[in-house]
Amino acid sequence: MSWIRFAVAGIALCAGASVASAQGGPPAGAPPMGQQGGPGRGGRGMQALFEGITLTADQQAKVDAINTKARASMQELMPNGMQGGPPDDATRKKMDELREHQNADIRAVLTADQQKVFDDNVAAAKKRREEMMKQRQG
Repeated sequence: MSWIRFAVAGIALCAGASVASAQGGPPAGAPPMGQQGGPGRGGRGMQALFEGITLTADQQAKVDAINTKARASMQELMPNGMQGGPPDDATRKKMDELREHQNADIRAVLTADQQKVFDDNVAAAKKRREEMMKQRQG
């Protein structure tokens, strides 16, 4: 009989942990969406662009719409994602153009102070991308 109690207790413990995990917010130390970490669902790269910038709800909605549109355009360029391998030079150039257009659209949503921080973050991201490309080639 005691093994049944242990089994029931174990199931209850697992169920409670699952519910608590599902209700939990972002991991400890992670900034809230739309705050210091940047717009939602944009990934780490997008979060880096918004480091040090707090968006208003209106700005967040506009940035999310810009990102959704840009993501769809990027997916059109690479319909198989990265499963088809890295993009060729022509596709990479188009992706860079899309990224620049996306950044310009986002920048237009920001205040002058936010634009300064955003510009610095964009320059740092571009430098990181260039360094990664050099490492891959060399």
